[in-house]
Amino acid sequence: MEATKKLFVLLCLFLTINQAISESEHMATFCNESSGNFTSNTTYNKNLNTLLSTLSNQSSFANYYNLTTGLASDTVHGMFFCTGDVNRTTCNACVKNATIEIAKNCTIHREAIIYYGDCMVRYSDKFFLTTLETKPSIWWSDHDLVPKSFGKFGQRLSEKMGEVIVRSSLLSSSFTPYYLMDTTRFDNLYDLESIVQCSPHLDPTNCTKCLKLALQELTDCCGEQVWGYIFTPKCLVSFDTYPLSLPPLPPPSRSGSFSIRGNNKILGGMVLAVAVSVFAFLGL
Repeated sequence: MEATKKLFVLLCLFLTINQAISESEHMATFCNESSGNFTSNTTYNKNLNTLLSTLSNQSSFANYYNLTTGLASDTVHGMFFCTGDVNRTTCNACVKNATIEIAKNCTIHREAIIYYGDCMVRYSDKFFLTTLETKPSIWWSDHDLVPKSFGKFGQRLSEKMGEVIVRSSLLSSSFTPYYLMDTTRFDNLYDLESIVQCSPHLDPTNCTKCLKLALQELTDCCGEQVWGYIFTPKCLVSFDTYPLSLPPLPPPSRSGSFSIRGNNKILGGMVLAVAVSVFAFLGL
């Protein structure tokens, strides 16, 4: 009876945690300690607060926005970047959460970046918009491997994503620059969904470089997984598979494996890690 009660409590806690994570999707925050610090109530602090508030408001109107506030050593550069597959409502909710969390997590840092599943927010005292950067990055993948019946999945994934990257470099002036989603069916067994996107301020050459480097990192870690996703400061790459032998499923909660590439990080919630803690707490 006691064991049954404990399992019931565990299930309730796990479902609550999983729902919270699927709603917020906070993946990681990076506070750059090497960039120096600021103190509260200074001009830089006030400019940063103004910048974050403006980014939050502008996310109601666009999936990307950048802004510079202040002068000389009090200058703050900032941007948000929503994934091209989300609508304005989702983008706005994501950026609002991100601007709150980045200010809460990086209270004294002059440079920081935060990743959510649907958006990224960043600020710095240095101009960064046109520079190619690959770190800090975060990748996220399913625990499950693709079925053996998919054949040479890893090779097909690399080839298809390579094609999508080349095509996306031609979209610098599209409504959502460099964003491209492709769905390809293989052997009537599964559909492969490929998504790539770059920050609009990158030129086509640097966009292509960013995506290729991100793809290499993603395929090295997760090239045989059911789905995988990587977010870097200037681009993102993701893929998902949909077996045709199964009925369509609702969007997954995306509990899976994380990996961080960078320093001075604050992680968002992770279902599995919390579940282990709950097991320990309940003595199971």
